[in-house]
Amino acid sequence: MQFQRTLKEEVTFEGVGIHSGEKTKLLLHPEAENHGIVFLKDGVRIPASVEHVVNTFHSTDLGRDGVVVKTVEHLMATLHLLGITNLTVELIGGSEIPIMDGSGYLFYRELKGKVLKQSEPVEVYQVEEEVSVRSGDAYIKALPCTCFQVTYEGEFKTYLGRQVYTFKGNVRDIILARTFCFDHEIEIIKRNGLGKGGSLENTLVIGERGAYNRGGFRYADEPVRHKVLDLVGDLYLLGKPVRGKFISYKGGHTLNYKLALELYKKAVPV
Repeated sequence: MQFQRTLKEEVTFEGVGIHSGEKTKLLLHPEAENHGIVFLKDGVRIPASVEHVVNTFHSTDLGRDGVVVKTVEHLMATLHLLGITNLTVELIGGSEIPIMDGSGYLFYRELKGKVLKQSEPVEVYQVEEEVSVRSGDAYIKALPCTCFQVTYEGEFKTYLGRQVYTFKGNVRDIILARTFCFDHEIEIIKRNGLGKGGSLENTLVIGERGAYNRGGFRYADEPVRHKVLDLVGDLYLLGKPVRGKFISYKGGHTLNYKLALELYKKAVPV
């Protein structure tokens, strides 16, 4: 039997938001059983739920009563992988979760030894039947399985070509994978008012012949592993640990959200 989890103590993170460029301080407050994960900004409490998703363009953003918390996916992925179910994430200063090094690693490293098992059993979201969503040729399928397995297939026009990766539960296989972009996309991202805090310190930038970053790729297939990390985070907006087999072909935050919403509808009677 799995049990609910929180943190043994308050944990603080500070950093810049990749899109807003704002400096933000995070205070992660331990919470009692059955509290869930909640974001707190300017006195407004925003549950980490698909019901509160307000944007999926280049990030997953949550909002309520006019207050928005941007780019929650990497922190949510880390909490999902650690099984943390009860927490308040308070933002001070900016409104975006700090990008840190572009992956979930710095969150994971700090939190791993501070997880506290609680007394109440945890409710798991179990995929009971096949559910799929599609946009053009991109799609994501959710299949019944008592496991938690995520496959991502990407088709990149650069030298990377086709990449496929399947996550079977080993956190080290995805936690270091950074958010990425191709050099020709930077101007478009900036034109959309995003990427103001992006740099080679927090983003894997890929050119025609390789990465611009010192040290290059952390994994040979780092882009698809990061896409898996994003999906792990977006699925945690179901509000509970997830069990099922997920197959994503060229999916992104918008399609991740659509799948999570369909799964959520099946769990909540209308």
